[in-house]
Amino acid sequence: MENFKAIEFHRTRDFSNKVNVTFEFIRQNFKGLGKSLLFIAGPPVVVTGLMLGSFMTDLQTLTRSMARFGSPDTISDSFMSPVFWLQIFLMIVFSVVSSVMALSTINNYVVLYDEKKTNKIEFSDVWERVRSTFWMYFGTVFFFFLLLIAVYVVIVIFVIVLAKISTALVVLAGFAIFFFFIYAALAASLTFIIRTYEKKEFFEAIGRSFMLIRGKWWSTFGLLFVLSIIGTVISYIVSIPYYALTFVNALHSTSTDAFEAPSSSMNILSIAFFSVSYLIQVMLSTLPNLGIAFQYFNLVERKEAPGLMKHIDNLGNEGPAPSHEEQY
Repeated sequence: MENFKAIEFHRTRDFSNKVNVTFEFIRQNFKGLGKSLLFIAGPPVVVTGLMLGSFMTDLQTLTRSMARFGSPDTISDSFMSPVFWLQIFLMIVFSVVSSVMALSTINNYVVLYDEKKTNKIEFSDVWERVRSTFWMYFGTVFFFFLLLIAVYVVIVIFVIVLAKISTALVVLAGFAIFFFFIYAALAASLTFIIRTYEKKEFFEAIGRSFMLIRGKWWSTFGLLFVLSIIGTVISYIVSIPYYALTFVNALHSTSTDAFEAPSSSMNILSIAFFSVSYLIQVMLSTLPNLGIAFQYFNLVERKEAPGLMKHIDNLGNEGPAPSHEEQY
């Protein structure tokens, strides 16, 4: 019988505790969260993987053909094809949808766990939350995109003005802009969990994310970096069959004088391996996303102490402690 003890979200944690609680949460909810991700985010992720796999296979074949025959017309004709751009557009759409579904599933599962204090989360409850928050998540991504465009336009104007003054200033501005984007991206990383847990509007959530991370930027960066590295290493190991098959196809095309495109069976295998690898990569994104969620609760507790206040409020409602010998 499972010895279950609900994880307390609202408490302060140091770096190692945040990493440990992330893996403890996955251990407790491997079945429930895994099922939710597989059935909710899985379908659009698989479609995206199939499209990306097919695109990568076609692009590799096209590149080898151009390298062998040295004809730029082949690749230019492909780039001018409406089918090529339609394929890219559909890949972007399905990629965004799959990412939104995966992130929404993870965050809503975390919120349900906190509400119910159990790992017996019903799939129907997760699906209902994901459906109700889909457009909020999609809108958040869209607003981030618009904000990025607006910032980009301002930066371009700023760089043009600097270029008229000094080239050295442009170089310095380039470094400053690079570090600014890294800082801002991390400082806004709590936006999705804030919108899910606190039901705040977009700009209010961004402002709160910046406020919470102020003074804790490096610890947030370190947590995300470590969890992302772990996920990346595992995903590369899982992707070995795809890379091996790609290497075999490359050897096959260079081992003969005449160019031979990979057989249909090899293409199908490549697409299948890529799709599975992509699905696992999306599943592994659970690591940094859960880390961000626990960092959110950690920072809220450090700065506002809702968990401590709740414990204090509950002191008067608790019955008298059982008589026992006090130990020192």
